Amino acid sequence: MTAVLLVNLASLPMPGNDPIFPIGIRCIQDALERENHRTRLIDFIEDPSASTDLSWAAEPWDVIGFTIRNIDPVDLSCDGHVTHYETFLARIREALGHRRPLLVGGGPGYSLFGPELISRLGFDVGVVGPGEQSMLEIVADPRKYLGFGQNLSGDRYPGFIANSLDHPERLLSAYASRGGSIGVETKRKTCYQGCVYCPYAYISGDNGGDHKPTGAIVEELRTAYGSGIRDVFFTDGIFNSELSFAKNVVRAVTAADLSGLTWSAYFTPKPFDDEFADLLSVSNVGPVIISPDSLDDRVMRALGKSFDTRHVERFIERCRPRGIKFKVSVVLGGPGETRESVRATAQWINDNLDSEELTLNVGYRVLPETELARQLGLENAEILDPTFHPLDPDLFSWVIGDLDSRFLTTGRMLNLMAGRTSSRKMLKIPLTPGGSPAPQEGREFVALTRRMLPIAEVRNGGTENRARC
Repeated sequence: MTAVLLVNLASLPMPGNDPIFPIGIRCIQDALERENHRTRLIDFIEDPSASTDLSWAAEPWDVIGFTIRNIDPVDLSCDGHVTHYETFLARIREALGHRRPLLVGGGPGYSLFGPELISRLGFDVGVVGPGEQSMLEIVADPRKYLGFGQNLSGDRYPGFIANSLDHPERLLSAYASRGGSIGVETKRKTCYQGCVYCPYAYISGDNGGDHKPTGAIVEELRTAYGSGIRDVFFTDGIFNSELSFAKNVVRAVTAADLSGLTWSAYFTPKPFDDEFADLLSVSNVGPVIISPDSLDDRVMRALGKSFDTRHVERFIERCRPRGIKFKVSVVLGGPGETRESVRATAQWINDNLDSEELTLNVGYRVLPETELARQLGLENAEILDPTFHPLDPDLFSWVIGDLDSRFLTTGRMLNLMAGRTSSRKMLKIPLTPGGSPAPQEGREFVALTRRMLPIAEVRNGGTENRARC
């Protein structure tokens, strides 16, 4: 038996951080306990004092695992989290004193930058991708990995489809008390979508499709419900990517008859048929979230979408008559964005959406293992600090001028203003040959980053303000 401490760094108090229920590290913990290892989970929402009182690190742990969900909040107006992780891990090492447990890194955010983070954060070994199988291998012989300095590739975990996940009531209650939801996985499958900005397929690993039995899904829902959870998010990359399975899950949720339990997920408007809409309408779903990101067909193609505005229109036509609440997520400033495409997207929004049906953001974070990073010619080490796709500095004014006033709520205006202020302070990195073309002749079209580097050190010689946002 190995003594394993698991630390949810995703719950660490940091500017711009909004912790969500730690389903990933709970999957790791459950797998370890089923193999009779002794575990403890440190979550700073469950125990806020644990972020300052590190006495828990003084116990005789053989392995300490740290999960990193996000590298930054993926927002133009927010800084990154890596320096906060560095500071906290330095405190952990000080609290450990002469003791030398194995330090392991993992999680979705870590998986994106594993080679860069393993040395920067001082882990002995890391896990890139799904972590259960690799963690079981590591804890079977921790001494083997001391000073290893490399990352292991995660693999499929048979326990995902064999076991239901029973979360500790105290942890559930802590997140329920914040009005938060918990995540529930219904399947693990490599995403078929080709969105140029999304690293989901890389993070999830090579998986042809593991489906959790609907009985196990309902059992997890009942456990969460009994601890006060009334909001659940199915964490699949795309909930209805396999429509027949999604229909079965919705039927099971409805049949469970958990009064007051609402649920949501990320959906795609294709496939999405009338039968599915009928099932959703009686399932207490809300909202159904789709992410066309643009509502200009040319830009949607540039983003790698497998659908266009016609499919979004049909989706709305199915939802509204049935009373299904939905959200349409738009993110402006991506590949091929021009004055004309912003105008077209705004006009589509004005003609088709109510204010509460729109989610609006500006700026595409460039992430590793994505087509966007390859288009811009940016290496992983260059984009560890928050780095965004080039955007026209006038884009913010275009949005404000083109949208009807009913969409310009106080919250949206504050977000737009914060994004514009931040973009003006960020480093501007000239595009490499072969990068995306400028939207308008004569306009500077450059990648945006918050790197705190001397100008001479910026690749290709950036010439703009060095200030951090």
